[in-house]
Parts: sequence; structure tokens; C-alpha cells
Amino acid sequence: MPDLHMGEAVYRFQAEVISRVIPAGQPGNYVLGERNESGEFFPKLIGRSDTDVRSELLNKVGALQYAFFKFSNSGPRNAYDLECAQYHTFGRQLENKAHPVATPGSGNTCFLCGL
Repeated sequence: MPDLHMGEAVYRFQAEVISRVIPAGQPGNYVLGERNESGEFFPKLIGRSDTDVRSELLNKVGALQYAFFKFSNSGPRNAYDLECAQYHTFGRQLENKAHPVATPGSGNTCFLCGL
């Protein structure tokens, strides 16, 4: 499977886990998904927050039915670039059907397709 560029750690998608492992008030990316019988992680939904990825994920607990997540912290531009790379790499298996949108006013475009 292609790399998500988020390290090896996979966590349970639970509020107490999110609060424990993700620092508050930092931008970054997240991937929600499932694991197969051999433990391999399969991404189903990608996203980012330009301000607080921890709060973004906490707001999704209970509303979305995934068992696992991965995350990374980075600045808004890098978070956008990673989200675009993940979208183009895993697009067919993702529930995300629309291309990621750049932060309004940032002038950023996707380095892979120019959107």
C-alpha cells in the first residue's frame, strides 16, 4: 500500500485517545479508516485543520463511524500539500469525493494538478 506520510502509529478513534496523543492548538492532517485482519490500515476519509487538528477530530467522534485514525502536525501549507497528495494517491478508496480546498486567501494550489 502507498505511504500516507504519517508514520507507523495507528490509534483508536476515541475522544480520550485523541486528547492524549494530539497536542492542542496545532494545525495538521488526519486520516480515518479501518484495519484488516492482518492489521494493515486502510484510509477512508482524509482531512486537515489549519488551526487545531485535535479539535477537528474531537468534533467528529460520534458523528463518524470509523475505528482508527492517524495524524500528523504541520503548518497549514504543508498540511494542504499532504492532504492533496493523499487525495490523489488514495482517491478511489476514499469517501472524500471532492479535491481538498486551499485555505481562503492563501493563494495555494495543488502541486499535483494545479487546483
